[in-house]
Amino acid sequence: MEAIESVLSQDDPDFQFLISANACSDELWHQLHDLVGNDPRVRLFRSEIGQLSFNLNVLADNATGDYVVRMDSDDVSEIHRVRRLRRAIAESWPDIIGSCVSLIDESGSMVGRMELPIKGADIVKALPKSTVFCHPSVAIRRQFLKDIRGYLGGFASEDTDLWLRATRAGAKMQNLSEPLLRYRVHSTQSIGSRAGYAEVAGLWLREFLLSPSSFTGKGLAVSLFKAIFASWLPGVRRYRNRK
Repeated sequence: MEAIESVLSQDDPDFQFLISANACSDELWHQLHDLVGNDPRVRLFRSEIGQLSFNLNVLADNATGDYVVRMDSDDVSEIHRVRRLRRAIAESWPDIIGSCVSLIDESGSMVGRMELPIKGADIVKALPKSTVFCHPSVAIRRQFLKDIRGYLGGFASEDTDLWLRATRAGAKMQNLSEPLLRYRVHSTQSIGSRAGYAEVAGLWLREFLLSPSSFTGKGLAVSLFKAIFASWLPGVRRYRNRK
């Protein structure tokens, strides 16, 4: 519930807040209604399909704004997140804009910071070998998301699939250096898992077959290495204590 409260308390209150409760219990559903009350900005959706891509597409399809701002249920938005994103969007109108994030543990204590490439060219250059967006931190131009046919699936790599297709479509992308989100890290995350790396390798194979090049070849080679040696890779732990 901390995630929802961090959105409702934004210092720029002019937004539409869509919440998808996927595969939730009746108890949680009632708690959500009690929490948001009669706030006219909030719309609740419920689905029995516990799959992130499906629910993200449902929310994007029901949104009415020019941009869809992402967030997960275990993260926390900084109080000025909407205002800062709105200002940055007005300056450059990107297709995808994210931000660096602060890392918190299960109890909410700060454990590090995730630094990301800022400029579009640096994002594309880094894509074959490293994380270029923290998915819950991004805002996506809704028409662009519709043009590339939304999220296409994956149990752990729907974001990488989106970045790859966005790059292929010539998307205008950027990150803000200011952390606008507190991203919670915990032991059950799929990031750094063998299944996640295997999915990403399959995505890079698709890109290589569609457009063989040194760029897609590098992405395929790196992703295959990570999938094979996943047990020895540090995953999100490499960001801990990076302040």
